[in-house]
Amino acid sequence: MSPMSAAPLLLGLGAIVLAQSVGIAPAQAQQFDVPASARSAIVDQTNAYRQEKGLAPLSESAGANHEAQAYANYLAETKKTGHSADGQGPFQRLRAAGVKFCKFRGENWHESWTRPNRASPDAAMAAAMRFWKHSPGHERALRSASTEIGVGVAGWKHGNQWYYQEIQVFIDTSCLKGAKPASSVSVKGDGGDGDIEDPIPSLPDRNPGRLP
Repeated sequence: MSPMSAAPLLLGLGAIVLAQSVGIAPAQAQQFDVPASARSAIVDQTNAYRQEKGLAPLSESAGANHEAQAYANYLAETKKTGHSADGQGPFQRLRAAGVKFCKFRGENWHESWTRPNRASPDAAMAAAMRFWKHSPGHERALRSASTEIGVGVAGWKHGNQWYYQEIQVFIDTSCLKGAKPASSVSVKGDGGDGDIEDPIPSLPDRNPGRLP
């Protein structure tokens, strides 16, 4: 598809790296509004997927939502990528934000961009969910022994490119409520600091290109 085609095409980081490698100068960034329904769609689709797998739904964590949104904004504005682009990992960001939890279960991250037209929020959220479901480490986070989820969605325009960033954070708060974890996934402790009982496999710092 030509870069000037009117129909938006969701692209992954491979295309972004290519664009940067040919010397395209960074343009002024401008945030654009992403409706709250986009974040709700990720929560709803995550819980629908868990239901398909026989797992209990996740409740939203206000604190984790705030942390995830802040990190999504940071990635979208700076065009940085990965789970520790700001110098902290998701566990550290949650602690710094004052979020209380028993176990950190994982973070899912996704980026997509289109040009010259902006993709709809529905298309961008669908691309994120599709990628997470088909990537083993990310899919395991969707099924993790979590009780709560935090979601952040951000949109920024850089030049003629429209970027979406989506973040999911999974935590287990069952020890704070005296309840059992919501998932039946069998795990073994890592013998570490006690805050990460279910070691999620290292997630890639780059999302492969994915078409909608």
